Amino acid sequence: MSSLSKVTLFGAGGTNIGYHLIRAFLADGAFQVTVLARSSSTSPYPPAVKLVKISDFEDREQLVQALKGQDVLISCVGPGAFAVQNNLVEACLEAGVKRFISTEWGFDNDDPACRELCPPVFGAKGEFVDDVLRPKEGDLEWTAVASSIWLDWALDTKFLGIDPEAHTVRYWRDGSAKWSATTLPYTAAAVVQILRNRRATANKRVFLSPFETSQREVVAELERQQGVKYDVLPFDADAEVAGAKQKWSTEKDMSSIYVTIPAVVLLPEYGTAFQTAAKSPIAEKMESMKLPQISAVEVVQGWVRSIDGVKT
Repeated sequence: MSSLSKVTLFGAGGTNIGYHLIRAFLADGAFQVTVLARSSSTSPYPPAVKLVKISDFEDREQLVQALKGQDVLISCVGPGAFAVQNNLVEACLEAGVKRFISTEWGFDNDDPACRELCPPVFGAKGEFVDDVLRPKEGDLEWTAVASSIWLDWALDTKFLGIDPEAHTVRYWRDGSAKWSATTLPYTAAAVVQILRNRRATANKRVFLSPFETSQREVVAELERQQGVKYDVLPFDADAEVAGAKQKWSTEKDMSSIYVTIPAVVLLPEYGTAFQTAAKSPIAEKMESMKLPQISAVEVVQGWVRSIDGVKT
């Protein structure tokens, strides 16, 4: 198989996964990186990145011209822009792109329970793979990266019921359920390895699971690092999930995802402890994948040090 070295990213503005992917590709040195952005975008990029601006992402000709000669297109868009991926896939086919990495960055979106829990995100992502990517496998390879939750991002955004600034936690049930976790830089490093292992990662959802942890383990490490005891706030996880599902069902209220996405991480029935749940393939179990070793303790320690550095 030929190499996948010419990489284009779409939706890479800001400081989330696109930012880290760009830096991982440039640090590796074997990749040519292009960013596809809207004409109105003002996001800055490193000098080594080629920036191509598009005025209309429904204009097939513009997209095809931008993608000619590229090996890979990686989508980093958020929930509000999922639909644009349909245009991107069609342009990839016409331009001769070899691999499409969809905007997954999450969980097992083939699992009916996950889709039912959060239709606007997990359902939409799973259906995109089923309805758009799988039927085109003979002409366009795809990979979906199930990175689970980025623990560094989750601490920054207080997304998992843990507030490291107020030193409080809302435990989902008893907070002891295990789940796989990664970080943004780790996920970017894994994507580099996925492209280096073209045959082994083609037309698959690849699961990342460098470690499994729990709310209680993360809070215990935060308490050790910060030297403070966290207050446990009352929280009825099952009632919150039921309310969020009802909100989506009756009102199509997107705010429901701020409950249903954490639920798939923190409630054990959704199988987000990928190794325990025997998901496959798991990147860390693939001999050809050269990935760094990280742990929950290391991630929490690094996060606390970074925050202390900002304060000083």
